[in-house]
Amino acid sequence: MENNEKNKDARYLLAALIEIYRGNSVFLPDFDHQMENTLLRDVFSSAISFAQYDESRFTLSDEIFKSANEGVTVKEQVELAKIQTPDVLNAKMIAAAHVLRLVDDQQFMLS
Repeated sequence: MENNEKNKDARYLLAALIEIYRGNSVFLPDFDHQMENTLLRDVFSSAISFAQYDESRFTLSDEIFKSANEGVTVKEQVELAKIQTPDVLNAKMIAAAHVLRLVDDQQFMLS
């Protein structure tokens, strides 16, 4: 991959998210911004159904709004993982695994 070329591996991004939400550190290349934002929005949208508490769903809803209006990155998720509640992190981790399975099975993105 050339230096100016962005990583477009959706499977790597989703696997990295799972590890980030588990509290592990991973190597993060520069991802294609459009793919990154779309996959994160898919994860946040899916995570709402896995969250147990209303406060967690509100947090995820705010992240969906931010991704739609400002854009979000995986690197921002690393910082958020340090301060978010276990319910939010668990919901995101399950959602990332769910989206990864869909990407693997169907070779498409939800959004």
